[in-house]
Amino acid sequence: MMRKEKFVPGEYYHVYTRTILKSPEFKNYGNANRLAQAFLLGNSTMSSQAFNYLRNNRNPIFEKAVEIARQGKRLTDIVCYSIMPDHYHLLLREKSESGITDFIRRCNTSIAKYINTKFNRAGPLFEGNFKSKHISSNEYLLHLSVYIHLNPLDFLSNKEWRYNKLKNWPLEKQKLLNYPLTSLMAFLKKDYSNQIISGEKIITGQFKNCEEYEKYLKDWAVNTLELEKTKDFIID
Repeated sequence: MMRKEKFVPGEYYHVYTRTILKSPEFKNYGNANRLAQAFLLGNSTMSSQAFNYLRNNRNPIFEKAVEIARQGKRLTDIVCYSIMPDHYHLLLREKSESGITDFIRRCNTSIAKYINTKFNRAGPLFEGNFKSKHISSNEYLLHLSVYIHLNPLDFLSNKEWRYNKLKNWPLEKQKLLNYPLTSLMAFLKKDYSNQIISGEKIITGQFKNCEEYEKYLKDWAVNTLELEKTKDFIID
């Protein structure tokens, strides 16, 4: 089936993929971490070789697979991401024609093979084609990064952040930072390195420092968030 969304090199997109029947496959940390690894290895023209190395060696070294992937060209810039129990969000920049499409296909195929082998089953893991939405403005870009980074509060705490009702930001912030399957730490900690992301300066460069981005994040969840704003980011 042809995609309605045409990805244009240099443009940014919100990409979303959900498991079939909302099965919480990534509530299992091992599965979620394997998906994060797929984000890293799959974003390369050498991803097939990297994945084959992991599959075909009895005691593979993950860093070796990363080295193999880095010998290829990056397919897309992963600006930020979050992995949820039954879906994931990505903010991506198309680097070359078909880059995003190839990247998602490689990631989804890899994690589906892993989970199917692990649980001795067959068939697809995700619902049909992945969903996407073009990011048409800088305001949308900034807001989307916050939406993606706050998303884990849906299950780590509750959905009050969507309704401007968070009461204890320090507590909620700590929950988010303790959750390892997002890119948030790289946005809030100056010297923190996340190998998965690239091109994040399109966002972080618009803030004086990490504290200023945190204030923006907090304001979005505690002070100034309007429910109407979140409708732009819901693509399911």
